[in-house]
Amino acid sequence: MTLKEIAKRAEVSVSTVSRVLNGTAKISQPVASRVLDIARETGYLDKIKQNRSPQSVFSGKQILLVTPRDAVLNQSGNMISYTLIEALKNLCNEQNIKLGSLLTQDNQNSVERLKQTLAQQDYAAIIVVWADDSALLTTISEYPIPSILINGEDRSMNIDSVGFSNRYGAMMAVDYLINHGHQNIGLLSYTGRQTIYLRESGYRDSLYNAKIALNSDFHIQCDDYSDIAAEEAVDKWLKAHTNNPVSALFCVTDGLALGAISALQKNGLRVPQDVSVIGMDGIFSLDLVEPKLTTIKLPFEALPSEALRILESQKMIQKPGNYHLHLELSCELLERDSV
Repeated sequence: MTLKEIAKRAEVSVSTVSRVLNGTAKISQPVASRVLDIARETGYLDKIKQNRSPQSVFSGKQILLVTPRDAVLNQSGNMISYTLIEALKNLCNEQNIKLGSLLTQDNQNSVERLKQTLAQQDYAAIIVVWADDSALLTTISEYPIPSILINGEDRSMNIDSVGFSNRYGAMMAVDYLINHGHQNIGLLSYTGRQTIYLRESGYRDSLYNAKIALNSDFHIQCDDYSDIAAEEAVDKWLKAHTNNPVSALFCVTDGLALGAISALQKNGLRVPQDVSVIGMDGIFSLDLVEPKLTTIKLPFEALPSEALRILESQKMIQKPGNYHLHLELSCELLERDSV
């Protein structure tokens, strides 16, 4: 049964049927009853109910989205934050949830702006994306509002959080290199975020488990997380190590991996014949990149729904305030051509 068939049987227009079923306009009671009776008799109404996602306890309310300004505006690294925020916006649209926003910076001013924002507007919940700043998270925890951190690490565990198995995903990547016969494995990373620190820890754990000695000289540090910074760092490192002592590189992000491949190729090294490269994130469409990048794919699109589920639990179940939850989603190895 289709809307057109229901409209024909009820002797009304298709748009009238749609408005009755969606409740988007006032329709006379006799017409509405006739349409609903036909939809119910034919099973169409049950089909609609099955296909509609259940409404959130936050439907019709407003949630505050807090995220660092750099994560949104940095052209080299905003793809991940863009993907997360777009997925969150789509989910909130489906659930009739309004999103307010606060862009932060790593200073005390962000805490004051947060306090001002919460004083000026009532929010049903707070979602923090990326922000690892402990002062900011501590301030959020002091408000009796459901709150959660997405894709970040709150080492003080002041609020609930949901993210990825960064440490074990990195171990998966380095184990993969080891299983392909590599012993001299370099690490390409940058300083700044707890999630990156966990990926570095996974790199070290994998080497330790394989009884491979850690060589600090194999750690290449970038100035930031852009592919340009990675290319410059690897190029500088290669010029200082003309014998190229590594056979493989674990890069803590795909962006760094792309920069590394560019630097290796500029220095006459083939990937993967001379140096294997593996990344982590799996968010870019890399079909046009040669060689196609082997990476650890993280389920970014799943984070918002898991975050909302935890927020709903906070709202509906008054759990004791002396502990918080941290949920980690599993990763997937994408085998391509760079190893």
